[in-house]
Amino acid sequence: MREIVAKKYVKALILAFNANEIDKVSDEFSKLASAFSISKFNFIIDSPMIDAKSKVEFLLSLVDDGKNEKLANFLMLLSHRGRLHLIPEISKELEYQKALRDAKFKGIISGNIDLSPAQKSELEDKFSKKFNVKVELETVKNEFNGIKIELDDLGVEVSFSIDRLKAQMSEYILKVI
Repeated sequence: MREIVAKKYVKALILAFNANEIDKVSDEFSKLASAFSISKFNFIIDSPMIDAKSKVEFLLSLVDDGKNEKLANFLMLLSHRGRLHLIPEISKELEYQKALRDAKFKGIISGNIDLSPAQKSELEDKFSKKFNVKVELETVKNEFNGIKIELDDLGVEVSFSIDRLKAQMSEYILKVI
């Protein structure tokens, strides 16, 4: 539900700002979204004893572009509507809209297999050609016995499990015998 409301606010932001301004605003919203992981920050945002204007001034003090009147008005609107907690969702949706605009998406390669930079680059190139966009992959080492590639914004997940391969090979050998 929160994502649906956030999309409407992002649509308004996109209409109000030009492409360069959207990039700056997106960076500012990313900073604000990261602050929501701090409990004292949430206490300030939730406090009914602090008025909407003071909350907006506090938020603007956390960003580099605090003099941006459009951004200040937008945050004031969120504050008056009691929707400051939508900032993380708005930030995420802004990043997604920027990715769509630039045809540039980020993904994750996870598993316990070490990939060389050349292999990672080859995977990025193949996915970029397949989806006709620029794909950047980040490598994350974990306990998954195989390799898993996730491109959430494109709705793609590809995995290869060594354990599953072993099980299928054993099953095939037993069928043949």
